Amino acid sequence: MTEARGDFRRSAGVLCAVASLAAAAGNPGCSRAKDAPGRTDASSAGGTGGASVASGTGGGGNAGGDAPYAIAPLAPALAFDATPDAGAASVYFTGVDASGRGGVFRVSARGGASAAAIAVGPPFVAPLGIAASADGGRLFVADPGAGSSALDDAGALFAIELPGGAVAPVQGGEGLRARGLEVAHSADGEVRLVFSGRAREGGQPGVFSVPARGGEASAIATGSPLVDPSGVAVARGGDVFVCDTLASPDGTATIFRIEDGFVSPFATGLHVGYPCGLALTRDDAALFVLARSVSRGADEVVRIEVASGARSTVATGASRRGEPGGLHRAKAADVFAFVDASVDASVDASVDASVDHGAEKQGSVFLLSQ
Repeated sequence: MTEARGDFRRSAGVLCAVASLAAAAGNPGCSRAKDAPGRTDASSAGGTGGASVASGTGGGGNAGGDAPYAIAPLAPALAFDATPDAGAASVYFTGVDASGRGGVFRVSARGGASAAAIAVGPPFVAPLGIAASADGGRLFVADPGAGSSALDDAGALFAIELPGGAVAPVQGGEGLRARGLEVAHSADGEVRLVFSGRAREGGQPGVFSVPARGGEASAIATGSPLVDPSGVAVARGGDVFVCDTLASPDGTATIFRIEDGFVSPFATGLHVGYPCGLALTRDDAALFVLARSVSRGADEVVRIEVASGARSTVATGASRRGEPGGLHRAKAADVFAFVDASVDASVDASVDASVDHGAEKQGSVFLLSQ
């Protein structure tokens, strides 16, 4: 392993690793300048960066009807992706601690407490995506900067045993520059990790699958129209939704649906962050996407009906200079965790990476529930 490259920086409110990590990780999202394709111009968003509770209209239909959702801040953190545990009692997230080391942290879903470190430092270099097992016994992390020198530090998948925090690589996930991921079950009941990344040979962008216990990785879809896939969500029937921040020529993100290896556009025109946050409701009726409203200058959770493609805003956060990140649902409830990486306009582009500074400078972890 090369020297630690967990010295993250932010530019225009966007997560980016230091140059060496960007090269090793295939530049996942690090090209996101203010006007870069698929990225939101955060500099136009006004308001304070404080985390306040906000609610919006319900999505209508199968994820709770018209009952309103509420966004509750849990902890300030320089975080990238977040997931509740199966019962939504705790929220785990990837991020950076006060010394600049990448790792995985936990906070109570009730809030009111500081984040606790679960596993920090090596073997993690740039822990990005995170997902939780259905039984609550393990976390899985995609790190696009980790790996051995033999694989040119081309990424790895890790499993974390809970509650102890022991970290082990998931065999078969190395060298694929894994970014966003989700835990899924195959038709025969096998637990698998579905993740976005790049093929070892040729570097084609794609979506891949590997047994959660480790094994041979297989490609679900690679190449065009995928360009820069990150967040993924998996339906019980096996369909995969993947968000691609660079696939649309108009500078917005495209969500693709992969059915039996066939890739087709599902939703376009979304302003998202990196990794893109998306998750299906528990009944697979709707896809929740963490995006940014250009008109409001605020994060919003968009509900997209799977059957019709109809959209509604589930909840809207406070206006701030920030950027939406990852979003995941609890396995046993329609409760979602997500992150926003806000950066105060007065802070230099190279901000101090810390999980316990004010939310107006470092972002926050949030819970979305009814």
